[in-house]
Amino acid sequence: MTADKHWVGLSNEEFRDMLFALIGFRFGHEPETRLPEIRQERQKYAEGFLKMAGVGPGDTVLELGSGCGFGTRAIAQLARQVVACDISDAFLSYAQQELREMENIEFHHVESRDLSAIPDNSINKIVSISVFIHFNLYDIFLYFNEFKRILKHRGRVVFDFADSHRLAGGIRSGSLIEQFLEHAPFYKEDSSSLPGLVQWNSANGIKGAAKLAGFRLLKHRGHRLLFELK
Repeated sequence: MTADKHWVGLSNEEFRDMLFALIGFRFGHEPETRLPEIRQERQKYAEGFLKMAGVGPGDTVLELGSGCGFGTRAIAQLARQVVACDISDAFLSYAQQELREMENIEFHHVESRDLSAIPDNSINKIVSISVFIHFNLYDIFLYFNEFKRILKHRGRVVFDFADSHRLAGGIRSGSLIEQFLEHAPFYKEDSSSLPGLVQWNSANGIKGAAKLAGFRLLKHRGHRLLFELK
């Protein structure tokens, strides 16, 4: 969630652009006509994170980068309370309408790398879906320092990342290579567009940045990482 026009420049009326920013073009050029499919896909994807982190009915969960709220619903169905955060007012506004019947969600606008709106020691678990794929190691380190303040003892963080090692080939790497090649011309045309593109990292690099902030790696499953505050 970097302070980039790719997200924060959106208005409430630009729903199609919001969906493109959230899911890309996987659902075609009119994704607003396929909302049931998008909701189902995002909720199913979120379930893997929740299982990995062990989210349960006693947890207060912070979702960093709640987007349109499609994955937030899955969290709210398991957790006691959800704190949904985003840097985009447009996303938050839509998510509030999307989840208006859910009574255990509160919404917060946050600034990039700044979670000062969240009280100290108030969160059990942090879930961030398709957000850390846009962060470099400095972003990740700074977010871990914010997580350290807001998490309770032995609090957990789970997120996905863009694994640079998978670009070398292997199982299901084809779409990653396509994504890399698709983004390269955008970066060539305007290098300032990088925050809106995928930023490639390694699990070891992220593990090192997290360790500097006081976290240890619990699990590494594919492109998902689970950390615990020491």
